[in-house]
Amino acid sequence: MTSKELIPDAELVLAKRILVMRYRFIGDTILTVPFLRNLRRAYPAATIDVLVGPESGAVLEGCPYVDELISFDTTRFHKYDRGKGRPRNFMAYAVDLRQRKYDLVLVLKRSWSSGLLSWLTGARWKAGYDTEGRRFFLTHPVSWNKDKHEVESTLDVLRAIGIPVLDNYLEAWVSPVEKDQISKMVPELAKNGKHVLIHAAAAHPDKMYPLEHWAVVIQRLADEFALVPFFTGAERDKELYEELQTMSGVKGVNLAGQLTLRQSLALYQRMDLAVCVDSGPAHMAAAVDTPTVALFGPTDFNRWRPWGAEHVAVFDQASAERRCAVHDNCPLARCLAKLDPQMVISECRAALSRQRASARR
Repeated sequence: MTSKELIPDAELVLAKRILVMRYRFIGDTILTVPFLRNLRRAYPAATIDVLVGPESGAVLEGCPYVDELISFDTTRFHKYDRGKGRPRNFMAYAVDLRQRKYDLVLVLKRSWSSGLLSWLTGARWKAGYDTEGRRFFLTHPVSWNKDKHEVESTLDVLRAIGIPVLDNYLEAWVSPVEKDQISKMVPELAKNGKHVLIHAAAAHPDKMYPLEHWAVVIQRLADEFALVPFFTGAERDKELYEELQTMSGVKGVNLAGQLTLRQSLALYQRMDLAVCVDSGPAHMAAAVDTPTVALFGPTDFNRWRPWGAEHVAVFDQASAERRCAVHDNCPLARCLAKLDPQMVISECRAALSRQRASARR
């Protein structure tokens, strides 16, 4: 089926109000930027709104490709994306979105309820992944290839409806106010030396790298490169980072629970290197062009690695336990436990070397 059979060119041009559904977590949200940029290029005069998570949506603030970020807050199950006040009812959102009279809804969230919500908007055109039995709700179901990176997967939705994809790079926007805020909040940034973001916390325990391994990595980065570690996360992660400093014998800057998502972006932009577990901060650091080394265990690095040629996913290639990656479920995290800290250190060394070479050019 050709793009003209999916949506005739005349109809495509007539779409004046567009909704993108992406109410997911931090990484999913910021990886949508290439999708939004190509969408805006195709619809320069249209209204483009994005339905986002109540906190994770903040990573798209300042995005020039979006007219409005609409917070979707119906549940409170994820510690890194909980809204304030009382959550709203699903049907309340359906009523509000229907009143906005969208012409086209692009559903990037893979759930049955998101398909239902797209249908309830009353939009004439509804395109999204043909998963979770949603074909009934969508006028233009799109095949989902689970082996593709999430960035390319979202761009497939545009390709399927005839919208040209001209680029796929990641970007983020940090305002002068946010840069000034982080400089005042974290005076350690003004000191001489290099800074490394260490993000060891994860919403899911199976993504956690053993603390004793982290301690080896932090100690080596401090000894070999004089890197000062900066720690970020939720308030509940503060004790974890205090323990890491004790175990490694390296004094860092523990900012867990102190920064907003926007301030975290501004901090990450000031780092010389980011070393993170598979998490939102890994994608945030990559988005602000900080060389990023991400540690992977049971989750699929091909799909979720930090996006960009200068960023690296590290995993234990020899571990038989990585077979569980397709299930995103490994209660014992055996493959992460087997990831040798020396592999992580080697990738950090290579990332810093590439950074120095780039600076000389």
